[in-house]
Amino acid sequence: MTTVSSINLTQPTPLSSTSSTGDRAEQPFSSVFSSMLNGISQYQDHAAQQVREVELGQSEVGINDLMVLIQKATVSLQLGVQVRNKMIAAYNEVMNMSV
Repeated sequence: MTTVSSINLTQPTPLSSTSSTGDRAEQPFSSVFSSMLNGISQYQDHAAQQVREVELGQSEVGINDLMVLIQKATVSLQLGVQVRNKMIAAYNEVMNMSV
């Protein structure tokens, strides 16, 4: 039986590029958010591609690994939606402040 740590799938790493140069404080928020959105898109595309390959019988990825990929794509999308919701709530709170 394989353990979770021994499964090695080719998958995107969405936020690895944001921490490669050092401090995140030096990067503008727009680039971090853009990187997060690109990572979400990569997860979605990778999962969809794997589903297509499994349906056509061209992939050696098992159904359990495919389900994990789909769950990762779903969770990353939900995270992105929640971050967007928090940003909108923060924006509305700032706009409603009296000066």
